Amino acid sequence: MNYVEQINKIKSLVEYYTCQSNQPISELLNNPSSEFKQSAYRLFYELIKFKSPSFYQEPNPINEVFSLIKRSISCTEHSKKSVLECVERWWLEWYFTLEMDTKLTSNITDIPACFVSSSTQHPMRKHELSHYAKLFTVLPMPICNVCARTGDLLKVNQRFVDIFGYTLDEVPNLAVWWEKAFPDPEYRKSAKALWKNSLQFAKENNNDIPANDYRVRCSNGSELVMEVSGIDNGDEFIAVFYDATERLKAQDILRDMAFLDSLTKIANRRRFDEQFAYEFERLKSSADKLSMIFIDVDHFKQFNDRYGHVTGDICLRDVAQKIAATVSRSEDFVARYGGEEFVVLLPQTDTKGALFIAEQIQKAIEELAIPHQDSFTGLLSISMGVNTADTNDDKLVFLKATDSALYYAKRQGRNCIALSSENL
Repeated sequence: MNYVEQINKIKSLVEYYTCQSNQPISELLNNPSSEFKQSAYRLFYELIKFKSPSFYQEPNPINEVFSLIKRSISCTEHSKKSVLECVERWWLEWYFTLEMDTKLTSNITDIPACFVSSSTQHPMRKHELSHYAKLFTVLPMPICNVCARTGDLLKVNQRFVDIFGYTLDEVPNLAVWWEKAFPDPEYRKSAKALWKNSLQFAKENNNDIPANDYRVRCSNGSELVMEVSGIDNGDEFIAVFYDATERLKAQDILRDMAFLDSLTKIANRRRFDEQFAYEFERLKSSADKLSMIFIDVDHFKQFNDRYGHVTGDICLRDVAQKIAATVSRSEDFVARYGGEEFVVLLPQTDTKGALFIAEQIQKAIEELAIPHQDSFTGLLSISMGVNTADTNDDKLVFLKATDSALYYAKRQGRNCIALSSENL
């Protein structure tokens, strides 16, 4: 099938809301009534829903269309990928609903018997099955109906079986469900406590079970993070499962974007402030040392003036990546402090160890051999200030002392390392 029309219009939608919309991306992804979601549905209606039922086919055309689009997006375009994945998730849900609705209009109106508990075959339950059959079939997420008194799973929908792999024969009640879906005893205990609190909250607040994330083990051994919510009807409750994978992935991307310096691809000042506060707080309860290195690129304004800002940006990125590669321990931390300044945090490192790392960084920058005609050596160089704190030091005093050491190194002619007077 020719997907050119669909691909071009979807890409235009993603491009518009990523590059031209005034809304933050987090609002686009998390607001269920946003203009973005409405636009996505209008496009879905135009390209998919308006088609005849014969359009529904295997393989799923939604997967094919978005797979083709993803190949054309660079792996560095995180914002576009997040928005595209969000649209894909919506389209898959809407498409599934249309498929189920098409089947229902073709006189397939009952839930398959294998997905209905034997306890629901009583005549008094038949009217309920008739009432909920269509709802359970068309909703594009896993749903189960549970008897609150006995813990029996009364019915589940097709999506429940498709995603988790469990039929009612395999999980006839909550006791078995907790064992199979939450095999780790410690996590099972915390998950059951969270669900119990959610049910209690529902009883006190209009019967709505609040949404929380649960790590669910499927029958094939894989694990999914599902956002579980629902409705408590007293004798029964309905649990609704929503795959939280894409939401969590989008949150991770947005968090990384918030803490990542876009130019140098290392941590930004905001992230440094958090890490610095954390390391200093940890220092108070230990007998370790915490060392810091402030780094400044020598005569960088002259470098920009002579070679241009584009070359200057490339230079900063190369310097940042070289520093990060030289500071190799997992507990060490490198960030762009601002402009042409960088900072290195070295937990559990004394002054001698910090000076050694500073020397290694200096050699690594020399090996880059970046031409700089306004430098004394003819090559790009850096100045560094080194300081070490212990449990009795004040955070702000320590920070200022490290900064003073850096400026002392610059006053000494640059391209050198200075130790804070506190460590002399």
